Amino acid sequence: MIKITIDSQYHRDQFDDWLAGGKVEYKNKKYYWSSQNNNYGFGWEIEPIAEGDWRDITEEEFNQITRLVKECLYEHKSEYNI
Repeated sequence: MIKITIDSQYHRDQFDDWLAGGKVEYKNKKYYWSSQNNNYGFGWEIEPIAEGDWRDITEEEFNQITRLVKECLYEHKSEYNI
């Protein structure tokens, strides 16, 4: 099961971008992330917080998780469970 929580999401007028952050609960562990959408056509860029904490996740799992986080951000969901 994957549970995604978006703790914060806000627009910075000064830079005309969006910032968000939250956590992912996966395989009985918590992983934290932050993201930025700079409105230049690149979309949300997800970054793990404390990358070392993510080292037990395969690249395929990481890609799946970031895809789901992006979906939540685009759909303005604050929580998502699979």
